[in-house]
Amino acid sequence: MVEESTELLIELSLGDGDSNELDELTRQLKTEIEEIRVDSVEQVSKGNAPEGTKSVDWASIGQIAITLAPTLIPPLFDLLKSWIDRKPSTPVKIKVKVGKRTAQIEYDPTKTSAEDLNTLVRTLGRTLKR
Repeated sequence: MVEESTELLIELSLGDGDSNELDELTRQLKTEIEEIRVDSVEQVSKGNAPEGTKSVDWASIGQIAITLAPTLIPPLFDLLKSWIDRKPSTPVKIKVKVGKRTAQIEYDPTKTSAEDLNTLVRTLGRTLKR
């Protein structure tokens, strides 16, 4: 039986942080995700910035789209937990799509404990297996 691919959208935010810092964090996370050999990992792009603004893609900073086998979800979440521990002020939203099922979690390390994150990840995994 061929395993159905899973699609994830990860969104980072800094609140009052600047777009250059958020872009750098997004690129760092993307590089780390590439190391676990997912099917694809891309920064989300909504096209070029309007003329006269910075050359960063318009309204897409902080978003990463990932396609991977469901068996790679636990290693990906382990990587995300480790990354968040090293960037403790960066809130993360994760939207997962498996077939027609979707689930979303939001994690703000300034408001949520590591144990709460583990509970969210377990709940998300159970939701997607149904």
